[in-house]
Amino acid sequence: MIPPMPPACQRESLRAFVLSLLPAIGVMLALLTGHFGIAGFVFSTTFVIIGIGSVVPRCAMFGPMITRLPAGASGVCLTFDDGPDPSTTPALLDLLEAHEAKAVFFLIGDRAARHPDLVCEIARRGHVIGNHSQTHPSATFWMLRPWQLWREVAGCQETLRGILGQAPLWFRPPVGHHNLFLAAILREIGLTMMIWNCRGFDGVNRDVSAILRSIERGLRPGAIILLHEARPASVEVLRRTLDLIRVRGLDVVPPPVKSVLAPAE
Repeated sequence: MIPPMPPACQRESLRAFVLSLLPAIGVMLALLTGHFGIAGFVFSTTFVIIGIGSVVPRCAMFGPMITRLPAGASGVCLTFDDGPDPSTTPALLDLLEAHEAKAVFFLIGDRAARHPDLVCEIARRGHVIGNHSQTHPSATFWMLRPWQLWREVAGCQETLRGILGQAPLWFRPPVGHHNLFLAAILREIGLTMMIWNCRGFDGVNRDVSAILRSIERGLRPGAIILLHEARPASVEVLRRTLDLIRVRGLDVVPPPVKSVLAPAE
């Protein structure tokens, strides 16, 4: 059962919601008074700010996040989105174990509820489990209102807590999108947003060679690598990514502890 949003979080979310309405009110007033140029300027400026702040994953305009390991890190962190998935999770776990590598699995609450045995197996093998929202509304997450975000984030948190007996510390939004309401909710729940600075676009690309070329461009010490479960090439992409990491002489390391979080790039 999802707990209600605490009053302090409700008040902060309400303030942010009212703030989000001010540009629209300004546009309406400008139009009503015949200041069409001002209306156009306010609208376009607001659209650009909200667009960049919400849908650019590494833009920290609307709240803190980490996008890389702390300065001086010599290894890389592997992360997986969109699990658990019976067709790929077991093979990914076996491959990671063969390479003595640990990863962060950002799980979707609804999928976790359908496959609790896989969630427990991920944890049993020593991997970190993160919150990836309850239903993964990838097309609309950036525009969700505070109460909708609370259901997504707190809902997944309670789902994973119910399965594991403890709640995650890390959160990754669907598609990396976020908005000005999310930070207060994450702070209330005790989650830190983890984005990435190395990816292969394997969520949309099916060409393994092209995926690996993209990963290779961002593969350097301190990288947080984004990979996906539940894709036909998920296991092969991981296998070749691990080979790339080995060739580069890098280690796979766990995520940083909260006291040494790196600032967003």
